[in-house]
Amino acid sequence: MNKRATSFLLVLLVASLSALACGRGRTPEPDAMPTPYPTYTPYPTPVPPSGPIEPAPSGGELASLVEYANSMAPLLTEAGKVLERDGEILEAAEGGNDAVLCDGRLEADNSVMKGIIADVRRINPPNDAAAIHDLVLKSGEAWTEALDNVEKFCDTGNQLHKIPAVLKFWEAAATLQDAANRFWLLVVSEGIEDWVNR
Repeated sequence: MNKRATSFLLVLLVASLSALACGRGRTPEPDAMPTPYPTYTPYPTPVPPSGPIEPAPSGGELASLVEYANSMAPLLTEAGKVLERDGEILEAAEGGNDAVLCDGRLEADNSVMKGIIADVRRINPPNDAAAIHDLVLKSGEAWTEALDNVEKFCDTGNQLHKIPAVLKFWEAAATLQDAANRFWLLVVSEGIEDWVNR
């Protein structure tokens, strides 16, 4: 075989293997539920009701979802405030202003975020909210990993700890935003927004 034919066959083999590895040609299982794409654009929090509301459901799945939503809403709000505040600190650190990373504010927020995640872990989500719950936990884990890297940077001065810190921070922020969006979309789609504190 000449070189041209060998090169062509090699390219064809690589293309075929990559198509198989990427799943082309696979048919989805008929009962497989598609995974929605992440939503990073903030979903507007529903406006609280202005007048009297009916009593909340007292039993069943809807009551369980209302209880879950009232447990999670303040935690999502608090986590969002922490992430926003720390995003501003990280932005202030751009351009070599490393002192803001080590002034104690991020360290204090790391403790706050670990507390929020501990509270989230104590909540048992209903089936409809399990994916949302997992996203919140994933965000918290990425967040504490980011701040652990900041702490390593502050302890050692090694600039290489800043890169994973920033990447993990943005992962945490995007994941939390996605979780919050899905949370409020679930609340609204189930029609329970009037009974959720905000």
